Amino acid sequence: MVPLDAVAAEHVRSWLGEPTGPGLLDLYQALAEHRQGLWGDHPRVPRSVLLLREGGRQLEAFGAGDPEPAVDWLCRRGEKSVALLAPKDWWDAVGRRIEGVEQAEVLTLSAAASQRPTKPAVVTRRLTVDDSAAFLAPEIALEWALWGWGTFRALVERGAGYVVPFGSGFAAMAWVYSQAGDYEAIGVSTVLRFRRLGLGKAAASALVSEIIETREKVPLWSTAPENEASVAMAQSLGFSIATLETFLRWSRPQGFIRTR
Repeated sequence: MVPLDAVAAEHVRSWLGEPTGPGLLDLYQALAEHRQGLWGDHPRVPRSVLLLREGGRQLEAFGAGDPEPAVDWLCRRGEKSVALLAPKDWWDAVGRRIEGVEQAEVLTLSAAASQRPTKPAVVTRRLTVDDSAAFLAPEIALEWALWGWGTFRALVERGAGYVVPFGSGFAAMAWVYSQAGDYEAIGVSTVLRFRRLGLGKAAASALVSEIIETREKVPLWSTAPENEASVAMAQSLGFSIATLETFLRWSRPQGFIRTR
């Protein structure tokens, strides 16, 4: 596997096409923006592609195309535990190489244009380029907040976000953390002492309204199926269940059993 440049990324897009649903949104965005972290089985005409992201405790991988040789290459990487989101035809390829593979589900909900949330009573405002420090403040920042964009400026210029101001920072915020095609996935974060006051919902409501009415996209909300509070908030904003995606997870080094 080799790093993909812009030419190779465009080749992958030619056979992968545009997203027809919420799955693999991170991979689609990385290909469209020719981001770093893309790997393929050929420097110009890859048929197997992986997006790799280094998290604090694990390596996140998103795959498409021919599972070989991407799975073989990924399974040989031994520096971190791995979480892989890929089509089901990749699962057998992983199972032949790794012992003790676990499955973890992520529930994604979507909101249609007819499901506009009500205008929040709480005062919110749009994110601006001057909000970087407040957005990245430890009490509210999430590790993955900018993984889809790379930089805060890219988020503000090509995405969108709304916040509930508090002093020089934010009590809550909602932002587009990933986008591709007609879809925009949103994240919500609230400072611990301001939770259960409806502030996160207010920021999310303002953002969902902009995504539907101004950006004319389909908003997505992803969470663990057992996170009842998150699911309930999404449904209160007009979201309904769209898909259930499955990540494959395995640990290092004890999970590795054989190579080819």
